[in-house]
Amino acid sequence: MGTLDALFKGLWCALAAVGFGVLFNAPRKSLWMILLVGFLGGMTKFGLMLPAVGARIVFATFLAGLVIGFSGVFLGNWKKIIPMMITIPSVIPLVPGVFFYRSILGLISLTQEPEQNYTQLVNQTIYNGTMTVFVLLAITLGVVIPLILFKLENVKSPLTTRDGLKPGKNTF
Repeated sequence: MGTLDALFKGLWCALAAVGFGVLFNAPRKSLWMILLVGFLGGMTKFGLMLPAVGARIVFATFLAGLVIGFSGVFLGNWKKIIPMMITIPSVIPLVPGVFFYRSILGLISLTQEPEQNYTQLVNQTIYNGTMTVFVLLAITLGVVIPLILFKLENVKSPLTTRDGLKPGKNTF
């Protein structure tokens, strides 16, 4: 896998992110941000997994989630859009479909007649299942950490509460 291949996969992540943005009814003015953030996340993940860098998939996905989270928070605050409208569609292409598919396929195979390589099948199923869980955990932490660091509840003003009232003001 070369640099051009990582660039190509980043482009596909960006296009998939825009597709999920359209599916989730994201505002039109946010689609270019979803495209950019999805591309940055895909390039980070697949760029770190290049043989020259040698990062493993969980660490690369965590850093890609951080890039998506921080860039989504920055762009969301800059354009006054909820950051989750940018980050969630952008992070969905990073979901580990192959590991999940192989773990479910292994579970289905385990319900059939026991074969000679039963222990190998159990080990592969457990490995694929744990990889799925760890990659999903890395995605979750990568996206949530920037939101927690900046404690973003409202993009209008940080001095208002969730219902739009000033703190300490009596409504009566």
